[in-house]
Amino acid sequence: MRIVELADLPTALRPQLATLSWLDGDYPQDESFLRRLRRLGFPYSDYQALFAIEGDQVLGKVETIVLPFVTASGTQPVLGVTGVSTRPDALERGIATILLEQAHARERHSDRKWAFLWTHRSWGAHRLYERLGYRDVYSPPAALRRIPPSARRPVPNGYGWETLKTAEVPFLDRVLHAGSRERHGFIPRFPGSFRLRFQMGWRHLSEYNLLRKGSVPVGYAFATSNPAAIAAYEVVVTAARHSVPMVAALERRAAGRWLVFGHTTFVRDHEELLRGRGYALYREGHATLMAKPLGPSTRRARSSDPLEVCRGPAFACHRGDVF
Repeated sequence: MRIVELADLPTALRPQLATLSWLDGDYPQDESFLRRLRRLGFPYSDYQALFAIEGDQVLGKVETIVLPFVTASGTQPVLGVTGVSTRPDALERGIATILLEQAHARERHSDRKWAFLWTHRSWGAHRLYERLGYRDVYSPPAALRRIPPSARRPVPNGYGWETLKTAEVPFLDRVLHAGSRERHGFIPRFPGSFRLRFQMGWRHLSEYNLLRKGSVPVGYAFATSNPAAIAAYEVVVTAARHSVPMVAALERRAAGRWLVFGHTTFVRDHEELLRGRGYALYREGHATLMAKPLGPSTRRARSSDPLEVCRGPAFACHRGDVF
């Protein structure tokens, strides 16, 4: 079995990339798809992905990105593992372990100190990551409430609430930047991250609402809907004083349905507000962010230890930070 990066993957084997994605439950992702992502600014690592090859078959892959991680001690680049997959007929051979260890070795050579990945605690892969030295550092909180039909009241006086327009996409970056000052985590996001999501079809303008105070954008929400619920996955305000109008606007949209806040630290930041409005709050779920130190075990300052940073009150994390 050989381990190669994308640039060295034999041309004849590259069509198998789409199959590997599909067998792992994702849409077929071929070489042109990956190249388009890189062209649009997706922060892939230099080698982008590692593949396990045996004969004329691609058995598994690990995809990697490089992200900034902000702590009280400063900003450092860290490894993000975005995808780990093994063909079903190649399971139980340690392929994922081999690929991850190869990625870790490359990152150590680049002097990166930490690796991160997202998974679910209930998945078998969680145990694999624990064996490789990863540990849980953060799980997104959730809040939910059944909103009565009578909640169709206007947003508070002086505020506006509107569906995002194409020309307003840059406002999302500005609002997120303003709402993330003095915060820690995977911030700022890579340039053009919102634009990329729209261009790839991962997000739609109709799923975003801007909150304005007068003519000034002071918040946004990424929320999906179905007949039973509105699910708000990314809720950001530039200042705490805008949180009540934000919740009121979302409740108006959800009138007669459930309103669920998930994958957003808005829940933790405004726990008292949500609890006072009758929401049931849960401090964690099955989804979990895991981190692994890539260097030798040394005494680390609490201010730069991801376990401390991700559990601290200054940590900011929304759906767009799930890679």
